[in-house]
Amino acid sequence: MVTGGASGIGWEISRFLADRGFSVVAADIHPGHTTDGPRGIHYSPLDVTDHEAVHEFFDGLVAQRGTLDVLINNAGVQRHRWLEELTWGEWSQVIDVNLHGVFSCLQAGGRHMLARGRGAIVNIASVSARGSAGRAPYSTSKAAVIGLTATAGAEWAGRGVRVNAVAPGYIRTGVFEQGVAAGTLDPEIILNRIPAQRLATADEIASVVGFLISDAASYMNGQTLYVDGGFMVDYGVPLSMPRSQE
Repeated sequence: MVTGGASGIGWEISRFLADRGFSVVAADIHPGHTTDGPRGIHYSPLDVTDHEAVHEFFDGLVAQRGTLDVLINNAGVQRHRWLEELTWGEWSQVIDVNLHGVFSCLQAGGRHMLARGRGAIVNIASVSARGSAGRAPYSTSKAAVIGLTATAGAEWAGRGVRVNAVAPGYIRTGVFEQGVAAGTLDPEIILNRIPAQRLATADEIASVVGFLISDAASYMNGQTLYVDGGFMVDYGVPLSMPRSQE
């Protein structure tokens, strides 16, 4: 199951898993790309902010399909506004989706996996977890997701359920393009800040998710992998020194 799995990164993850033989449930508030997507991806409407509805959804999903092997907590929103101008409604909306929604799905899906003694969960965090101007609720929620991932990993590692996270950097998606069009994102500034000097593609994020749910990552639990082109390891001050000539 992939929350927010009908568009953006979630859609690429859904396609990645379907291409590898998974029967994927793309749970989202809108059908998005699922209306004309590949076989193996099934759309189900879900509002992750409704805690009771989330638990009912997972109960019904497992009753219908018999098992839940993988959960990707990807559903998320963000609002750009300076902290002093941020409304309570904007703050609450982002926290409800990005943190409370992840908790609800993690708990509901995790209970079914724990009952079987196996399963893999990947939460989608962000490099913005370190703090990001104009994104107070988004950064706060993603930092909390990293902490929640570590806690779940510690609690469930010995019970057969692995919980990890992927923290993407800047990705060329529709959301990024909308930010550029709205003037809230400057591509030149962003590219100059990324050592790899390019944006990620959504399928690069999906491939790391694929690794974390695979047996190749069987001894990983509670970890967050940054997929950011080196963004987090560069403090952004260029070194003005010529390279040696060899």
